[in-house]
Amino acid sequence: MRHINVFKAVLATLLMAGCQTAFSIPPVVPPVKTDGKVTVSDEASFKAALKEIVPGDVIIWKNGTYENLALKLTAEGSEGSPITLRAETPGGVVFTGLSSIQLKGSYLAAEGFAFKKLDTSVKNPILTAAKGSSYCRFSDILIDGTGSKASEIDSKWVNLYGLRHEVSNCSFIDKRNMGCLFVVWMEADIIPEHRILNNYFTRPYTHYDDNGKARNGQEAIRIGTSDFSLNPANCLVKGNHFYRCHGERAEIISNKSCGNLYEGNLFEEGDGTLTLRHGNDCIVKGNYFYSGGKSEVGGVRIIGERHTVENNVFLELTGSGYKSALCVVRGESNAALNGYWTVKDAVVKDNIFIDCRCGIVVNYSGRDSQDTPPQSVKFQGNTLVSGKSYMIPVQVIDTPSENLSWENNLIYGGSLKGVSLDKATQKPETKDYSETLSEIRDKAGKRW
Repeated sequence: MRHINVFKAVLATLLMAGCQTAFSIPPVVPPVKTDGKVTVSDEASFKAALKEIVPGDVIIWKNGTYENLALKLTAEGSEGSPITLRAETPGGVVFTGLSSIQLKGSYLAAEGFAFKKLDTSVKNPILTAAKGSSYCRFSDILIDGTGSKASEIDSKWVNLYGLRHEVSNCSFIDKRNMGCLFVVWMEADIIPEHRILNNYFTRPYTHYDDNGKARNGQEAIRIGTSDFSLNPANCLVKGNHFYRCHGERAEIISNKSCGNLYEGNLFEEGDGTLTLRHGNDCIVKGNYFYSGGKSEVGGVRIIGERHTVENNVFLELTGSGYKSALCVVRGESNAALNGYWTVKDAVVKDNIFIDCRCGIVVNYSGRDSQDTPPQSVKFQGNTLVSGKSYMIPVQVIDTPSENLSWENNLIYGGSLKGVSLDKATQKPETKDYSETLSEIRDKAGKRW
């Protein structure tokens, strides 16, 4: 009996050893890094690579299609030596479903990825620079909502927290779920100073309420919120192409902070305007607004203090009221942070308006609480050319003349309303801007 028990014990030990050998999970072997580059193809190898990276390294994601991957690049690069997450070939890595990339840290970059076949059934931010991050960059990225299900779920595609990030040469196409496409979030004691450069935006789909009115919150870009609207953001939005960004049929860009610069962008065939909705001290400079024959295409809407609108070109715009080529809005004497602050000390100079249905409209309002006309607004060196008699180059509504100053403006054609200004008897020559518009189109969006 004793021999049998010894035999059983030995047999049991051998069987246990065999089971451990057969069913043990092999350790994750970190991918090999060569010359600061490491190639990964799944979440496990990506996480393993994160443990080994140092400033200047590049994590290369192998080409292919991947579903429901939420990648978080948490690391610290350095100035001149960022840590980069890059597609093996630009556009060769396609993320689908609920995939996303989050950058958390400093001097991080993600580039060359495509997001397609999006799942809009749940809230899913796609690109995020996390709170506490700085000097991060997203570039050469495509987010394409074509074919995705229209959804009432409010979800942003791009969320920027922290400071001094860059989003450049990306393409954002056909967002079909609710929510602003691209948001700069304001935080206490932080001045974002982000750079939004040479991107392509198109958002033709609109969500409507039960009364057939476009729902609020479908902008292409929003910088700030009402609560932080008097804080400086100091962001640069330059060289972007906004094409048919109908969204909420009102605001293509919603400015809700101070000190932002909008320069050299093209707004084309979009039902809405670049709206300085809240905040002060913004500059709108050297942009192009072009209707392409589409209806309800507007330009710039001014609300707040010390804004400057200069050297812009407004081409054949078809909107009126709030969607005039340039609308200076009537304010509220006791405006809340989310209300209409009175326009004060604005400068509108050296702009060109060609064949716009409504050129400059002053003191337009849409609600009874708007009771305060603009104060100390200067119009200087603008050229307004109207080729049709029904066009209104300038309309001033119930505004004391001493509140406005008009200097060296050239006005030809059309019919003035509410103001008496000198008009030219000979039509001035105007430039062909088609080549300039093509250059902006060609430079905006992904480079692959």
